[in-house]
Amino acid sequence: MGVHRFAVSLAIATFALTVFGGLVSTTGSGLACPDWPLCEGQWIPQMVNGKEFEHTHRLVASFVGAMTFGLMALLFKHRRRERFLVGAGIVASVLVVIQALLGALTVKMKLPWYVSSTHLAVASTFFALTVSLAFWTRPEDKPLPRGETDGAYLRYIYPLVGLVFAQLVAGGVMRHLKAGLACGFEVLTCQGALWPVSETYFGTHIHMVHRTLGMLAGIGVIALAVGLLRAPGVSAVSKRLAGTLGVGVVLQIVLGFASVLSSRDIAVMTVHSSLGIALFGGLVSLVWLARPAHRVAGAPGVAVRDGLPKLETAS
Repeated sequence: MGVHRFAVSLAIATFALTVFGGLVSTTGSGLACPDWPLCEGQWIPQMVNGKEFEHTHRLVASFVGAMTFGLMALLFKHRRRERFLVGAGIVASVLVVIQALLGALTVKMKLPWYVSSTHLAVASTFFALTVSLAFWTRPEDKPLPRGETDGAYLRYIYPLVGLVFAQLVAGGVMRHLKAGLACGFEVLTCQGALWPVSETYFGTHIHMVHRTLGMLAGIGVIALAVGLLRAPGVSAVSKRLAGTLGVGVVLQIVLGFASVLSSRDIAVMTVHSSLGIALFGGLVSLVWLARPAHRVAGAPGVAVRDGLPKLETAS
């Protein structure tokens, strides 16, 4: 139970880290600390002029990194026979190191959009893994409530996870290219057209990709929510989460419009980016709520929990 609680805490801490990362970007504080890992040669500098965002992000990242290695150690100690879990812990530790190196590279190279966007993509991948670990480490005597037809919706949930991930990355590229207002204050059109095909600025097209993916993801999540809420045999937990995601995606679209109309207000943009990663985490959670448990035929002593192989321990 302790390993599971630690994994849940790591997922929550990682979400907080993504919120602070969004604040760094939206406030333009990425180079408030011109050096790395120190900030102006200090471990704890005076938190002014953007350092309150940039250095806090670094401190939270250090905490998340320590928690990740701590979880890996706990998995080695208490769940060593579950090789998939141990492997997932190792992958999480590798990702957190890569993420730290990308953070350093972002500062050293003065915020190139492609490095900053890769930093966001790895962060989103790491967050999805921490959410998954929170499900995978659940004790066997506390199974997830599943309905008879939950698994039938997996073929719809998987593409939505990929679509929302692409939407997050496109939003990050747009933000790092400073293309949030590439279409001015138009929310349904861009430069008077549905898509300004004659525009040569790369940022404008990324802006339109972000909008298009957002609308597709919105339609997909709402359709999934309606389907799950109306379907018989779906667990109450899955229905509640699906309904929450449906409401959340409508709010996310409204916030996207508000970001443009408010001339990229920091508060609106922060809520917009934070809600985006929360929706992504919710969809990943829906995968593991829907995935059925079963035994592997013809393989005594090996069971599958949440669709993942696990060695059974002797009673």
